[in-house]
Amino acid sequence: MCKWAKIARSAYYRYFDTKREPGQREKRDKRIEAKIIEITESNNSLFGTEKMTMAVNRQMPDETPIYHKTVYRLMCVNGIRSQKPRYQKPKFKHTTPEKTAENKLKRNFNASKPNEKWCTDITEVVVPSLPKAYLCTVFDLYDRYPVGYAISKRNDVALVQSAYKQAIEAYPDAHPLFHSDRGFQFTRAPFQNQLGNQGMTQSMSRVGCCIDNGPMEGWQGIIKEMRIVLHPQVASYEELNESICKTIDYYINEDPQKRFNGLTAGEMRKEAMKGNIKNCPIAPNHRIERYWQDISKKKIREAKKILS
Repeated sequence: MCKWAKIARSAYYRYFDTKREPGQREKRDKRIEAKIIEITESNNSLFGTEKMTMAVNRQMPDETPIYHKTVYRLMCVNGIRSQKPRYQKPKFKHTTPEKTAENKLKRNFNASKPNEKWCTDITEVVVPSLPKAYLCTVFDLYDRYPVGYAISKRNDVALVQSAYKQAIEAYPDAHPLFHSDRGFQFTRAPFQNQLGNQGMTQSMSRVGCCIDNGPMEGWQGIIKEMRIVLHPQVASYEELNESICKTIDYYINEDPQKRFNGLTAGEMRKEAMKGNIKNCPIAPNHRIERYWQDISKKKIREAKKILS
């Protein structure tokens, strides 16, 4: 009968053997399962298998290493899935820059130490029936840590100044390469003079090349997705503002990063400030490499057609 049903005989007898004491593996699974449920309830099912595996290992250091297949199996048994919000197509408003800078970052997003390379950008956080909230963040490429951020109802120079001021107050001796897009807030001469007085070198993305500021753009998307999952119900602009701050705090202290071997951005920052600098280079993105290779091949084919 077991062969016909395609189940193991041990599983069949275990099902009927109610007096049997659970084995070590079953006890371990129960502990892991309880921790998975606890994490899921605390963050509204934010994590998928990969993040959950890192979080469980981080919060259960006394257990033997827990692998992603175990976590995936226990998540499936309990019907736990990561909640992902619907993608919204961004809208852009064209402006005329006052004064631009060269792209000195050149997509070299690896940093060997803290405060070597900072990126910044502004994104809008939209909730139906509420005023938009604009989030400006100054972001360290070494540990993906937000060294400063500000939230406002207005997308203006004051918003950028607030985020920049917070970053400088936290790290007054920092002289990083400062990269941004060509938004009017970053091209104004007074702001550029501030960067120069602080000993910073300004760098800007090329026109229409959001990938030049890829880590910053990606981080903003992650924060907005996390906020929707962690704080789905907000009734006022003040609650929206608070939910953004809480989400960033959750990211800093609770969101494990695969690139950092399961450490959070906050833990990486603390270690670095103690002088324990870790080398965690960004893994090559083969999908993006193939994308640019295909574009190069397409240009070559078009050039050959013109010449033939």
